[in-house]
Amino acid sequence: MAEFNLRMQKYHDGSTLGLRLYMYNFWMSYQNKRFFESYWPAFKRSNDKKNIIKIIFELVKLTLIWKCLPYHYFRYGLYRKKYAFSKVLDYLPETVFYYEILPKINKQMFLLDDKSVFEDMLRGQNISYPKTVLKIVKHTIFDSDSNVIKSNQQVTKELKKVKSKVLFCKPSDCGSGGKDIFALRRFNGKFYDSSNKIFDYKYIQGIKLSDWIIQEGIENSKDISSIYKYSTNSFRVLTYFVPNQGAKVLYCILKFGNNKAITDNAHTGGVYVRVDTKTGFLDEIAYDENLFEYKEHPLTRTTFKGNRIKNIEKVVKTAELLGNKFPMLTFVGWDIALTDNGTVVLEGNSSPGLTIIQRTYNGMSEFIKLTK
Repeated sequence: MAEFNLRMQKYHDGSTLGLRLYMYNFWMSYQNKRFFESYWPAFKRSNDKKNIIKIIFELVKLTLIWKCLPYHYFRYGLYRKKYAFSKVLDYLPETVFYYEILPKINKQMFLLDDKSVFEDMLRGQNISYPKTVLKIVKHTIFDSDSNVIKSNQQVTKELKKVKSKVLFCKPSDCGSGGKDIFALRRFNGKFYDSSNKIFDYKYIQGIKLSDWIIQEGIENSKDISSIYKYSTNSFRVLTYFVPNQGAKVLYCILKFGNNKAITDNAHTGGVYVRVDTKTGFLDEIAYDENLFEYKEHPLTRTTFKGNRIKNIEKVVKTAELLGNKFPMLTFVGWDIALTDNGTVVLEGNSSPGLTIIQRTYNGMSEFIKLTK
């Protein structure tokens, strides 16, 4: 993610023609892949499409307005009859969002790109975050206080301090949609991965070519766990910093894992649903990455409508506090877990996923107004 953010910033600054050509091919390849994997199948199975002449007319018009290919027209099913063209304009193309708007308003993206650095910045800020057990930085193993670990005895000593039953190993460089995160589970006082390999000094030697952060697992509040208990289900809360006013929450979505996966990301099969930030009630419909809609969790069959998450005001307050601590970043997606004891900040995203917002909020009209 850090590398993508850097390329995105350089692309916007126009530093090299070669980079622009590279990113154009990179982005086109990604969009075409997603189009044929998800968007086109969804288009074909839709029984509520506008007539083909109107669809072509709207595609041409969007291309002229946004000056890019309107893949988002298919991504969000804007070809359906229920979307008047005035509503279609509430949806941002990914190209415009990532390559034009974000590099302009989030110039210091690097502040959130590394989980280890982000954790260090939160220290002493009266903000809860997952307890770090070990870190791997530049092929070196550190404990939570940045002391160098050089032996299995030291690793064992740190692991004995762990209170949770699960540890999560995460790439420091943000990873990609949660796909590189893996869990270690405690059994008879030791931790093992999904292949039953023991997690010890030798194990760490095998992964330390990359930077990692190993953190204790977090238990969701009871009302969230009752919907899906196998992952830490986090809120994606989007804040927008306004000078002289501070940060305010624009959007709030609750992400759930699926198929007993340990991560809640859509890329790993998860679903996501809008949350009312005033009442804590979940929306009626949740979504997945392949444009399917759900009125109940696909695994647990728990209905979303009528489900209320208690203490949503704590999530909102934490997100706005974070937004005010990073005023140099205008628009940030904060991943926040809610436990029975309060909120825990997992990470900040300076280039947050667009789909999860636009699908749950029917576009981003409020964001578009603020950036004009």
